Amino acid sequence: MTAPPRAAALIAAALLATVGFAGCGDAYEHGAGVYTTARTTSQATAPQPAPAAPTQSTDSSGTESSETAPLTSQQRRAARNGSRAARRFLDGYLPYSYGKARADAIVAVAPALRSELARRPPRVPAALARRARPRLTRLQLSSASADAVYLLAHIDDASSRYVALINVQRVGSRWLVTRVQ
Repeated sequence: MTAPPRAAALIAAALLATVGFAGCGDAYEHGAGVYTTARTTSQATAPQPAPAAPTQSTDSSGTESSETAPLTSQQRRAARNGSRAARRFLDGYLPYSYGKARADAIVAVAPALRSELARRPPRVPAALARRARPRLTRLQLSSASADAVYLLAHIDDASSRYVALINVQRVGSRWLVTRVQ
């Protein structure tokens, strides 16, 4: 027995729609939704070259961080100076943020940030602050220009591990932390 023409048309439409939707997953697997200026091609038509190994740079303590392009001499100098300022800042900021030091113990900090920290100190619960021993475990370069450095400070307080974004800028001849998140 054959299906009426109307039923056959509905079945054909359903099959076409299913076939159309079936290809949608392939686009995602091949990079759809990834926005880049580079033109993407299928592995079958053009083999992709092996990605180049990222260059390695180290901060003043020898901690390695992966960079996508070699730093210029100005950027390397800024990274060294910014890292040094960030470490000095964190030496005072970490005890302060856990209620174990005063805001005036924080050095290498921009005056506006020092005022903000004194007005609105970071809130660490008292029970955690009493037993915590915050320490910097790693300082990772995020980006650098001649006058500004953005660093990720990896912190371990014996109860938790977290990352803080530190912005360091050259102000005259000094490097100062202007923001911490």
